[in-house]
Amino acid sequence: MAGKPEPAMRMSAGLLEQLRATDPASRVGAPQSEVDAAVLDEFLAAGVKFAASSPQMEARYYDAMRELIACIRPAASDTPILNEGGIYLGCWLESTGTINAELLSRFVPSVAQATFAGFAEHQREDGLFPYKLTAGGPAFSQIQMVTPLARSVWNHYLLNGCDRSFLSRMYAAMAWHDAWLAGHRDTRGTGGVEAFCAYDTGHDLSARFWHVPDSPYGNDPALWNRHNPILPLIAPDLTANIACQRGYLAMISEELGGDGTEWREKAKRSQAALHEQCFDAEDNFFYDRDRLGRFVKVQSDVLLRVLACEIGDDAFFAQALERYLLNTRKFFAKYPFTSIALDDPRFDPAFDYNSWCGPTNFLSLIRAPHAFEHHRRHVELTWVMQPTLAALFRSQRFAQTLHPFTGREGFTEAYSPAILCLLDFVERLCGIVPRPDGELWFNGLVPEAGEHRFVDHETAYSRTVDGHRFELVNQSAGCMALRDGELLFMAPAGVRVVTDRAGALRSIVGLSADTIEGPLQTPQGTVQFRTGPNEELRLEGDRLVRAHGPDLVPPTY
Repeated sequence: MAGKPEPAMRMSAGLLEQLRATDPASRVGAPQSEVDAAVLDEFLAAGVKFAASSPQMEARYYDAMRELIACIRPAASDTPILNEGGIYLGCWLESTGTINAELLSRFVPSVAQATFAGFAEHQREDGLFPYKLTAGGPAFSQIQMVTPLARSVWNHYLLNGCDRSFLSRMYAAMAWHDAWLAGHRDTRGTGGVEAFCAYDTGHDLSARFWHVPDSPYGNDPALWNRHNPILPLIAPDLTANIACQRGYLAMISEELGGDGTEWREKAKRSQAALHEQCFDAEDNFFYDRDRLGRFVKVQSDVLLRVLACEIGDDAFFAQALERYLLNTRKFFAKYPFTSIALDDPRFDPAFDYNSWCGPTNFLSLIRAPHAFEHHRRHVELTWVMQPTLAALFRSQRFAQTLHPFTGREGFTEAYSPAILCLLDFVERLCGIVPRPDGELWFNGLVPEAGEHRFVDHETAYSRTVDGHRFELVNQSAGCMALRDGELLFMAPAGVRVVTDRAGALRSIVGLSADTIEGPLQTPQGTVQFRTGPNEELRLEGDRLVRAHGPDLVPPTY
């Protein structure tokens, strides 16, 4: 790098002062219990604060923090854990105990760890995990799995100090649960994982499960109704879950000093079964296979679930984006993603009850980033985050669903996936994200209005990492980051600046459909760069060198 950095953006000073003057504790309000006080203290220790030129954005952010704290309470034991919220009194394995807790891990890691551990603590004597934990105790009447637990546990472990005793305990429990599934949910001997009912995948009221019971036969997760003409179903999302789970169990085993070979072989067999049993090459889609060997041709968010389980290479993901996820006839509604395809005659956008037959569900939204980021589709992900945040910022409740055409909030309130979606998407769009691999992402975009007239928003964000206070200010003109009050970098808007946990520059990633060019300024000097969409430029010596891209999949119609 050569030259001296120019003075910091003059317009940043006011918003930075606003951020520093913000007291999250006063914005959240007085704790209602000792548990609330402890959770708030841990939140404050993370140094997470948000300021914006829009008072409404700021207000909704701290509403989310307040309501998230209220979702943390005991369930099935005296230990406070994350609860689903709204009408859902307890902690569900498909959501609260996996993806929700994985996101919470960046903000309140002790509660995230306790939430994961609760499923091991209440595991049944034959190895089955409870599908939910409630004040009445653990419940076992279905399996209800979506996000692989092992992935969430592994990311939490890497992000929060590598607690080996916790990892060892969870590994033993997850291996035991895997054995239960292999023994009870592959009755046809295909190598896949079978769904016995709608609740096994949490797809309540989805056309995917029309004429299939909600619960297993006799409310026993090992039984299905043999009088039903299509059961059991070989389920792509359940099979992909186990394939991904086994891959992460291999990594965990090796981290603990074991051999991951057997797990990797099992993962390969699960992936093979997924493609042999559930993949329709003509449609390029994954479907349930029924008892008669037929595909259940309902195009649902099963595709997104399978992709979030790291199934398929970059080319396959790009095809899925073009044909389905970014197709406005399929899942890319104005407020994506719909729970079944828009062009399916069974699609129903009704959003005022718990439905997976059309409306946009916040669980789909918080599960999506892993799939996009795994394949380095960072720009395309912003097209999902922007309308979602616009809807959340103007909402009055943190609901389970959104109307896919209007963005109006639907069923229930104080729902932790929606709350965490706001916190997560703010951080991924215009905040500072600590990553399990040891990176920090400084994201240089601003929220968009989404409807009506253009508004030039500005935001500021802070986070404490390893005792250092990092701050980021975003404007349409550019972004500026500081470390312990000293300039870290300045860059044009529309890029992600990646550092290590100490703030040492590693790379730049293009977050815009446009080509971004200009100076990256640091106390060490200035370097000019030019980056296209999804392009990554890595720092090698004093030069930025292309490591990936550029590449972009535009929306289709």
